[in-house]
Amino acid sequence: MASKLPPPPIVNPKRKNFLGQPAPQGYVAGVGRGATGFTTRSDIGPARDANDVPDDRHPAPAKRKKDDDEDLEEDLNDANYDEFAGYGGSLFNKDPYDKDDEEADAVYEAIDERMDEKRREYREKRRKEEIEKYRQERPKIQQQFSDLKRELCAVSEEEWKNIPEVGDARNRKQRLHGRREKFTPLPDSVLTRNLGGESSTSIDPKSGLASAFPGMLTPTGDLDLRKIGQARNTLMDIKLNQVSDSVSGQTVVDPKGYLTDLQSMIPTYGGDINDIKKARLLLKSVRETNPNHPPAWIASARLEEVTGKLQAARNLILRGCETCPNSEDLWLEAARLVPVDTAKNVIAQAVNHLVNSVKLWIKASELEQDMKAKKRVFRKALEHIPNSVRLWKAAVELEEPEDAKILLSRAVECCPTSVELWLALARLETYENARKVLNKARENIPTDRQIWITAAKLEEAHGNTTMVEKIIDRSINSLAANGVEINREHWLKEAVDAEKSGAVLTCQAIIKFVIGHGVEDEDRKHSWLEDADNFTSQGAFECSRAVYSHSLETFPAKKSIWLRAAHFERQHGTRDSLESLLQRAVAHCPQAEVLWLMGAKSKWLAGDVPAARSILSLAFQANPNSEEIWLAAVKLESENWEYERARKLLAKARNSAPTPRVLMKSAKLEWHLGDLAEALKQLQTAIEQFPDYPKFYMMQGQIHVLQQRMTQARESYNLGTRKCPTSVPLWLLLARLDESQGNMTRARSVLEKARQKNPQNSQLWLEAIRLEWKTGLKDIASAMMAKALQDCPISGLLWAETIFIVDRPQRKTKSVDALKKCEHDPHVLLAVSKLFWTERKTQKCREWFNRAVKIDPDFGDAWGYFYKFELLHGTVEEQNDVKKRCVQAEPRHGEVWTSISKGPQNWRARTEDILLLVAEALPVPV
Repeated sequence: MASKLPPPPIVNPKRKNFLGQPAPQGYVAGVGRGATGFTTRSDIGPARDANDVPDDRHPAPAKRKKDDDEDLEEDLNDANYDEFAGYGGSLFNKDPYDKDDEEADAVYEAIDERMDEKRREYREKRRKEEIEKYRQERPKIQQQFSDLKRELCAVSEEEWKNIPEVGDARNRKQRLHGRREKFTPLPDSVLTRNLGGESSTSIDPKSGLASAFPGMLTPTGDLDLRKIGQARNTLMDIKLNQVSDSVSGQTVVDPKGYLTDLQSMIPTYGGDINDIKKARLLLKSVRETNPNHPPAWIASARLEEVTGKLQAARNLILRGCETCPNSEDLWLEAARLVPVDTAKNVIAQAVNHLVNSVKLWIKASELEQDMKAKKRVFRKALEHIPNSVRLWKAAVELEEPEDAKILLSRAVECCPTSVELWLALARLETYENARKVLNKARENIPTDRQIWITAAKLEEAHGNTTMVEKIIDRSINSLAANGVEINREHWLKEAVDAEKSGAVLTCQAIIKFVIGHGVEDEDRKHSWLEDADNFTSQGAFECSRAVYSHSLETFPAKKSIWLRAAHFERQHGTRDSLESLLQRAVAHCPQAEVLWLMGAKSKWLAGDVPAARSILSLAFQANPNSEEIWLAAVKLESENWEYERARKLLAKARNSAPTPRVLMKSAKLEWHLGDLAEALKQLQTAIEQFPDYPKFYMMQGQIHVLQQRMTQARESYNLGTRKCPTSVPLWLLLARLDESQGNMTRARSVLEKARQKNPQNSQLWLEAIRLEWKTGLKDIASAMMAKALQDCPISGLLWAETIFIVDRPQRKTKSVDALKKCEHDPHVLLAVSKLFWTERKTQKCREWFNRAVKIDPDFGDAWGYFYKFELLHGTVEEQNDVKKRCVQAEPRHGEVWTSISKGPQNWRARTEDILLLVAEALPVPV
């Protein structure tokens, strides 16, 4: 059996798979083997014209477009080749740009954008910081003048007016260019002079001038210029006569009335007319939708009123009253808009509809001019509304006292819960009846404190002082029993009001029973002293005195409370009250030396020297061998010219209490009395006993300087600096001694050594800077100031000196820097005050002087400059005010102040005398 052949395949394997498929885009047959395409007649058809569109069925591959600035040929030299990046130019510019390239470029662009977003925030932040740094280093001109712009707010109106006008810097041709184009209208007189010939006094109405006078010409009429001028003058005379008045034969125009008439002609609403139309349409819609809505009618009427249509507003509001007769606001608005005569009728209709409306009755009384008519309205109102407190109060205010009493009697029956009515009735009644009235008021209103306080004031006013405290005590217990919270702040405020009304006992009683309410035991002292300060700041001195009294009764052994109370009495009390307080103080705190000294000083200032001596003797008994009391006794005797007694007291003090201060005061007394040998002897003894007390060396050196023994003085200062190297005044005295002798080099070395022993000391730096400045080495002084500010950056003494060391244009900048570093330093505030003084800004200068003396009242130089300023630029009252405040402050410190107050010739001078000497010694700042 022969084998069968397999069936032939359905698909011929020798057939190419691209046969029968369309050619790809851009395919040209034979181009791969170098053949070129050709076109037959069947492709192009018959012959074509040169302008025919070519056949683009097989377009060439697209090429990438070259930029205009790209070279025609690629640069493939070795100089353009990099091992990492390759050639500098693009190697594939001539290749086709297909979709794959476009997709690849899009992907790379997306990646670049994503990477840029990641770094964008950091890059923008860095750029912003660089810009800010650049602006700080190179500020704009606008920023450089910002401080001058801020000062423009202080320029007065006169200074603005005195600013000269800016001149015209243009040349003559430019200035006269505009003037040559101006034309002057032809006056009427020229026309009248040329009446002869072809000229005419009439103007054709068809010409353009006829339109300037509407309503004055008929189509066939002529325009007479002469008559127009006469009519214009007549019209002006009539207008002026309407607003004029005849005074002593002269015609005077009332400017107020004239301007008022002009103002009435100007529309009061300056908004857009379209907004008014929209609002009017909207409100009309609201009225039609809900006619019983009173605010819609009121808003509509006010809109018309604002736009100047008062009659339309009145019509609208009256229609609203007819539509909503039970609206109180509508009737009140109608009464406001309509004239007074019509308003009475409107209110009468309103009361008929709303008989219980208090506002309508009050408005009705306001419309009445006669007092009897007002009373009649209120009585009619009270018949309908007897429980209205407002109506009763308004009615009572119109009556005489007797009639008011009757009305109030009825009022408290109708309104038994009104405290004001009860208190008003009690004020009008006699003492006995007022007590009954207040008792009834307490029965009806047991939860109100005003009735109890009024009862206490009533008893105080009639001399029944014993009942005041009882009433206040009962009031607190009664209110607490009725569940009323005792609010401490409200009660203390009532105490202040009671003091202002003259009820001092009531005020004291309130504080006595309320001051401890709601305060913890451990916080009582602190809270009470704060209350006393608050009362003092409010001017309620009796309240403060009551707080101190209660505090001292609770804490009789507290020295600090006695001192606070004594200072209060010295400032706001009398000398008798101060001495009485100090007597009680030393009885409870006999060991408090300052209380004894305050009592003795008070007696001494009053001129009672024996009483002061007796107080000090009692103080000696309570505090034996007390240094303060010894020195106070010596001062008392020396101030009263009892020098021998002072010497004996000091001798006893040296034997019983040989302290450094006692020895110093002994030597100082001999020095002031002129016995320099005895003073040096006592100082030598004192140095042997207390070798580390620097003031002994200072006094010894100063006495040697007075005796012109400079070598011994230098030895004293040198010994003092070795024993007391931390004493800055000793180093300063030694350096000034060398400077006075002309030894500048030695003075520099002394100050350098002092700065090594006492680092970061502004006084030593300042002395060294002034030394260089005096010798003329200003550059060295400026460099030393820079080092000093680095060493002591917050020293107000150095910053104040810096302001006046620099040139005048830089002073303001330095003052701003000083205030930033030392805002509350008195030296800086004084320097700023002097800076304003040099600029003649007296008001600012006075303000800064006040700041300086308020920050540190003990700074004597500030008081001296302040007083000198007032002597030159102030009034007598301002001068006396500064002097009075300085005497109260009793300053002790200050470079110039101490140099004058500690001088031997001024040892008995008072604060007022020292102030005059300091003001005379201080120079005027330049």
